[in-house]
Amino acid sequence: MLDMLDLGVTIEKAAYGAELERLALQLRSLQADCRAAKLPTIVVLEGWAAAGKGTIVKHLRDSLDPRGFQVHPIFPPEPHERGYPWLRRFWLRLPPAGTIALFYHSWYTRLLEDRLFDRLSDSQFPEAAREVNAFERQLVDNGAAIAKFFIHLSRDELKKRLKNYQADPFQAWRVRSEDWQQAKHYKQYRNLAESMLAATSTGAAPWTLVAGNCRRWATIQVLSETIAAIVQALDRRPTQSSPPPALPPQTELHPGEPNLLGRVDLSQSLSRKKYERRLSEQQARLRSLQLKIHQQQLPVLVLFEGWDAAGKGGAISRLTGILDPRSYNVQAFAAPTDEERSHHYLWRFWRWLPAAGKIGIFDRSWYGRVMVERIEGFATEAEWRRAYAEINEFESQLVSGGTVLVKLWLHISPEEQLRRFQERQENPFKQYKLTEEDWRNRDRWPLYNVAVNQMIQRTHTPIAPWTVIAAEDKLWARVAVVTAVAEAIERRLSSRRISS
Repeated sequence: MLDMLDLGVTIEKAAYGAELERLALQLRSLQADCRAAKLPTIVVLEGWAAAGKGTIVKHLRDSLDPRGFQVHPIFPPEPHERGYPWLRRFWLRLPPAGTIALFYHSWYTRLLEDRLFDRLSDSQFPEAAREVNAFERQLVDNGAAIAKFFIHLSRDELKKRLKNYQADPFQAWRVRSEDWQQAKHYKQYRNLAESMLAATSTGAAPWTLVAGNCRRWATIQVLSETIAAIVQALDRRPTQSSPPPALPPQTELHPGEPNLLGRVDLSQSLSRKKYERRLSEQQARLRSLQLKIHQQQLPVLVLFEGWDAAGKGGAISRLTGILDPRSYNVQAFAAPTDEERSHHYLWRFWRWLPAAGKIGIFDRSWYGRVMVERIEGFATEAEWRRAYAEINEFESQLVSGGTVLVKLWLHISPEEQLRRFQERQENPFKQYKLTEEDWRNRDRWPLYNVAVNQMIQRTHTPIAPWTVIAAEDKLWARVAVVTAVAEAIERRLSSRRISS
């Protein structure tokens, strides 16, 4: 692939200046179009050390309004960043809608430099490449433009530039020991780059290979292809014409679709005496596991989903009741803010993931995409149908990154929900819990019943299974919640001991 590049290609200085000016004007005009269309644009610059990436960044910066353009130089992860799934730090740097972000190095340091220096093994590479491909495809499916460039140098040109930089007192700081390792192991690095490019040049986000021996040629090619990527992304965006017709709302499961909620035994209950004893036992069990979580730097994430008035708040209170408050965080998710709406819908959840050794508790989660946003029309049919795969990919990344993921659905009957609604309505201390939206959601119970059954069926995976809890009796549900979390942590701790 890289051998096919003509590294001798060049452009004359006069022609370069005129072309650079033309491209700069076009970029500035397209930036305004991106802002109007709310199109996020991501430019990825990868390649050999001393390949001229800094010069390209300067020309892009000079061509664009800095108020809608940001450069992210990527360095090795900070200690606190190592406590999260590795893609998180890149999710947090994604540009909001209508802006442009340039990554000077990127998530590809994981697939190339980490591999060169044995921080990523050959056996780990395929999974990391799949995670990158899923990451980029999700962004493109959400409407983003991605332009990825690998700037290639010959071995002689690489050595010459490194020597020139090293000899210049104003440039020497730019040369890292790792850069000399690229020159020393040129063939190995090139072979690793070839495998990375082959594994991650997808239809959603293809690579552009740039001949970098001539800096002027490389600059013109990067600017030209960035423009082409933005134009293509703008052309892909839906027009103001009427959307394609959607299927009518599904109020009943189709023949053959499993009624998973209908199988739940809602008669399960506990007496007050048994409840207090079992809850105390399970809380003590969880408290002892908390120390092991800290010692082994194990992140734990517990998702609470369920019907309105199913008792999520009470269950969360019992789950956290005996834990050290410094070691967990409860995050409740409501409608997204304007800032959150300007990003991919998963972005706001990446922000709140628990660090290594901590417990994160989410009251509602990304499953709103295939429930509330589906039913209320906040997501198109294409978007919520696509979300099942996106969610499975996201959860796979969390689990493969070391997170213990516990997904809980608290299930009650519509009759019990009505009883609890009426109780809240009549109790002045609980009236704040009942809203008009709760009543409206109740009227749509058949729609939600279908959505929840399909959600569980399509996102119940071996590595991220659902636990459906009978919550008709609150006492039973609270004990079941604490037990499910403790068992999930113990399973992960046990698997770690076996693997070690």
